[in-house]
Amino acid sequence: YARRIGWDWRLLAALIYEESQFDAASCSWAGAEGLMQLVTTTGLRFGALDLSNPEQNVMAGTAYLQYLETHWKDIPDSAERMKFVLASYNVGEGHVRDAMRLAEKYGADPFRWEGNVAVYLVKKSQPKYYNDAAATSGYCRGTAAVTYVKQVLERYAHYRQRIEAG
Repeated sequence: YARRIGWDWRLLAALIYEESQFDAASCSWAGAEGLMQLVTTTGLRFGALDLSNPEQNVMAGTAYLQYLETHWKDIPDSAERMKFVLASYNVGEGHVRDAMRLAEKYGADPFRWEGNVAVYLVKKSQPKYYNDAAATSGYCRGTAAVTYVKQVLERYAHYRQRIEAG
């Protein structure tokens, strides 16, 4: 499925590890299920009828990632775009768009992750920012999403150093 969306399989594996530690029976407190930790509505939207089925879960999860890649096509740099995709996979694209608008409003670069959009995603846990007119998706635990992006990319770098692309 990684090949279908143009991803290095090691990047997809890093995301799956972060989501479920490769446990197909994993279920989160929020009701996300399976290898890629999809909620029922997302699974159904992207073609999975049974989220406990690893193949259906990965098929739907990668279809969602492909959707997010298209959603973030306005981020010109592919390495930067990946950070927006990963953050959106974790916390939803609405919160990431809010952070972009907040970054722009407060003089940061809305197309750069580190020190810019990531900062405002973290700030979305503060009333001043999640109640700001530029933020339409409300409160967000942005620290978790920023940490998630960092951990997936670090694990991917580790996999690239240790495992052949094959």
